[in-house]
Amino acid sequence: MAIEEISLKGGTQAHLDAGMKIGLVSIREEQDDTAATVVIATLDHSEHDFLLHPGDTFPLGDQTWELTRVESPSGRSLTAVFARIE
Repeated sequence: MAIEEISLKGGTQAHLDAGMKIGLVSIREEQDDTAATVVIATLDHSEHDFLLHPGDTFPLGDQTWELTRVESPSGRSLTAVFARIE
């Protein structure tokens, strides 16, 4: 069964289908007029780095993923939530 949504905290990674990985390098919450920012590193057949804001998409293997939101559940560490859209 394919993974449809993942949540990552800074410095963590997820192992996805067929050896693909996504790691959360840094995360910054929304501040005044500046959107939340997330930096990730991905690994499929090669390694890529992406600077993302909520709503941005990125390729991972033959899939497309979206940074859906940055949240702080129950006031804890910031978490980036990603959803597979293709």
